[in-house]
Amino acid sequence: MKFPWTMIAIMVCSTLLANGNSSLIDGGENGKRWSTHTDEQIQNRIDRIQIPFDTKYTPTVKKSIKSYVTNGYKGTEKILGRSLLYFPIFEHYLEAYNVPTELKYLSMIESRLRPSAESAVGASGLWQFMPSTARLYGLKINQYVDERHDPYKSSEAAAKMLANLYDQYGDWSLVLAAYNCGPGRVNKAIRLAGCKNYWDLSRFLPKETQNYVPRFIAASYVGEYYKFHELNPKVGAFKFDDIRAFRVYNYMSFNDIAHAVGMKPWELEILNPAYTSGIVPRSKKGNVVVVPASAAELFQAYLQKKEKNHAPLVTVKGAFRSEHIVRPGDSLESLADLSNCAVKDIMIWNNLKTTNLLPNQILTLHLPKSTVFYRP
Repeated sequence: MKFPWTMIAIMVCSTLLANGNSSLIDGGENGKRWSTHTDEQIQNRIDRIQIPFDTKYTPTVKKSIKSYVTNGYKGTEKILGRSLLYFPIFEHYLEAYNVPTELKYLSMIESRLRPSAESAVGASGLWQFMPSTARLYGLKINQYVDERHDPYKSSEAAAKMLANLYDQYGDWSLVLAAYNCGPGRVNKAIRLAGCKNYWDLSRFLPKETQNYVPRFIAASYVGEYYKFHELNPKVGAFKFDDIRAFRVYNYMSFNDIAHAVGMKPWELEILNPAYTSGIVPRSKKGNVVVVPASAAELFQAYLQKKEKNHAPLVTVKGAFRSEHIVRPGDSLESLADLSNCAVKDIMIWNNLKTTNLLPNQILTLHLPKSTVFYRP
């Protein structure tokens, strides 16, 4: 007589689950990443994150964190690797529009930090803009470019949108809810609940939005405490310090740029996902082109030949000429103070047509000879 081993295994698993002991079923290293951490520890860590609203360690938060650090850990490590490229860009624009930089984690749940991510309903990019919303915030979508995929321009648009929603609600948890389902549904939930407390009115929101704020809390937790769960970011081809950003105004192709700087066109596609045809079109306001830091000098030389009105080579008496790489949080005003000059001087030295700086943009400054430029 054959033993019914399959039936016995099912009975054992059922018993383990009934007793709340699922660590064996979670299995191996994945289970250890979770089972060695108590609810109290995770709650205390969440309380220490600078999330700009009242947080709760709900069953949905717990489920999301567990998914990130156990069965989904490989995908999480890829997200963490991409964050090394994109988070400094996000922080620059969030800070510029007075949005808490912790909202950078919003993109983790929107797109898993993939610039070309697409949803079934037509949202796209790191911040998952619908076409109409993207155009409302100044993003172009045409045969040459989809700026929803541009990490720089889409992040500025997202910061503007989040700032506008905060002006409307004055509460960042409601801002997140409105970002997900729209202000109309949030306003309706406020009316039905008779209050503006997210946790009290969430039951009147769509099911996806009810889970949205808890998922944000989970993403924030993982972004802050991934090392506690033995996760290691899988770094891609580039980190933030490995790239340089340029604002260009004239037509150019990836083939021409690649030939000028010694790259492959597909490598440029990775760094410039907004250009859908391998062409950078003309623009009065300027388009963003990103190249590896190692190719920046060659690209600058290419621009000087390509751009008719490139920055003039000037000297300033009593000062020394220096190159400055724009860091997150830099502004023309702060750099003008450093250089003891006017904002318009820096714009002339660099042929800038806008005061908006790009993180990792290369600028020429003429600094007083006594200047000590310290960057931690």
